[in-house]
Amino acid sequence: MAVKPRDELSDLAQQLYKKANDAVNRQNYGYAIELLNQILEMEPSFLDGRKLLRGVQWRQFQSLGALRQKMAGMSAAGAAMKAQGTLKKNPARAMAEAERVLNGDPGNSTALSVLADGAEATRMLETAAFALESLRQAKPDDVKLLKRLGEFYNRTAENEKARQVYELVLKLKPDDADAFKAMKDATAKGALQKGGWEKEGDFRGKMKDQEEAKSLEQESRVVKSDDMLENLIAETEQKLQEQPGNLAVARQLARYYREKGRYDDALGIFTQVQQHQAADPALEKEINETHLRKMDAGIAAKEAALQQTPDNEALKQEMEAAQQAKQDFMLKDAERRVERYPNDLSFRFELGELYFKGGNIKGAIEQFQKGIKHPQLRTRALNFLGQCFMAQKLVDLAIRQFMAASSEILGMDDLKLEALYNLGVAYEAKGIKEKAEECYQQIYEVDMAYRDVGKRLGLG
Repeated sequence: MAVKPRDELSDLAQQLYKKANDAVNRQNYGYAIELLNQILEMEPSFLDGRKLLRGVQWRQFQSLGALRQKMAGMSAAGAAMKAQGTLKKNPARAMAEAERVLNGDPGNSTALSVLADGAEATRMLETAAFALESLRQAKPDDVKLLKRLGEFYNRTAENEKARQVYELVLKLKPDDADAFKAMKDATAKGALQKGGWEKEGDFRGKMKDQEEAKSLEQESRVVKSDDMLENLIAETEQKLQEQPGNLAVARQLARYYREKGRYDDALGIFTQVQQHQAADPALEKEINETHLRKMDAGIAAKEAALQQTPDNEALKQEMEAAQQAKQDFMLKDAERRVERYPNDLSFRFELGELYFKGGNIKGAIEQFQKGIKHPQLRTRALNFLGQCFMAQKLVDLAIRQFMAASSEILGMDDLKLEALYNLGVAYEAKGIKEKAEECYQQIYEVDMAYRDVGKRLGLG
C-alpha cells in the first residue's frame, strides 16, 4: 500500500488533521494525539500523520515526571501484549492498538514491533521502516534489533540502508560473521542495482566464466585503485562492443569514465543512452553529477594554480567566473528538471534549496511548500520554510514550521538541533523569551557547544 499524501485524504481526515496541527501549536498534546489516532484508523497509510503523532507522543511523555513515566510504561505493557495477540488475525487492528499503547509510552518496544509487523503484513513498507527506525532510536545498541532492521531492508531491496545497518552491527559486535556476510551481500546487491543489471534479467545467468566473476568482485569494492579501474574500463568497453545495444553496460562504462576523470567521454555515453530510452530522472541526475564533477575539477585546478601565483588577478577572475558558472548551471538544471518532472518532489526540494541560497525567497517558499509532501524530505523542507518566513519577517508562520519540524523528529539529530535553535530565535524575535529559553535548554542538555546557545542562555 503506497503512502498517502495529505492532499489525498478524505475531507473529514483533512479537517481533523488541521485541528490536530492547531492543537499541537497550542501545546494541547492530548487532544492532538486523540485526533491523530482517529485519522490513522481511517487512513493507516498516512505516514506524515503517523510521524507527527509520534513526535507529539514524545513531547507529552517528556513533560511527565520520572515517576509518571514509569507508571505509564507499566500500564502500557499489558495493552502492548494484547496488540501482539491481535497481530496475526487482524494486522490493521493491531497497528491501531499499538498506536494507542504508544500514546502513553512512545518508546514501548513491543508496540513498535507490532506496528512494524502489522505494517509489513499490510504492505505499508514505509510505515514498517519508520516503526523499526523508531525502535532503533529507542534501543540503539540492540544487535538483535539492528539485524532485524537490516533483514527488512534486504527484503525491500534497500541495499544501501541494509549495508549501513550491518556496519553498525559490526561496530558493536566485530566478530559477527553473519552480519559481515550480510553486509558484503548488501554491498554487492547495491553495486548490481546501480549498474542496472537487475533490469536485464537474472544476473548470475550472465556470468560466463571465472574472469567475469572476478570483474564483479572488483566492481563491488567501494574504493578502486587506478589499475583496477583501468581494468574495469577495458572489460566494460569490450562488453559494450559485444553488446552494443545493452544500455545497462553503457551506463556502467560512463560511470567508470566519470570516476576516472574522463568527464567528456562519460557525458558522451550518457547522452547516447538518453537518446535511446524514455525519460529517466535517475539518468538525468547522473548526467548532472558528471557536469558538476567536471566543473569542480576545473575549479580545483584553478585553485591549485592560484596557490602558486596568489597575486594573479586574471586567474582569480577566472576562478570566480568558473564558480559562478557552476551556480548558474545548478540553478538552470534544477529548474529544467522541475519543469520536466513536476511531480518529483525531491527535484522541487533541490530547487527550493538553490533558490533559498540565492536569495529568491518567494521562489523557495513555493518549492518547499510542495516539497513537504515528500516523506523523507518533509522535516528538512519545514525547517527551510521557517527560515524563508523569517526572512520575510513572518515570524508567526516561521514558528509553526519550526515547531512542526522539531516535533516530528524523534532523536536529537543535527536537523532537530537546528530546528529547535531556529524556533528559539523566532520566539526571541516575538519577545517570547521563556519559550526561547526552553528551546535553548533542550539543545544545551545534549550539546552545550552548539552555536551560541550557551551565550543565549546567559552562560557565557
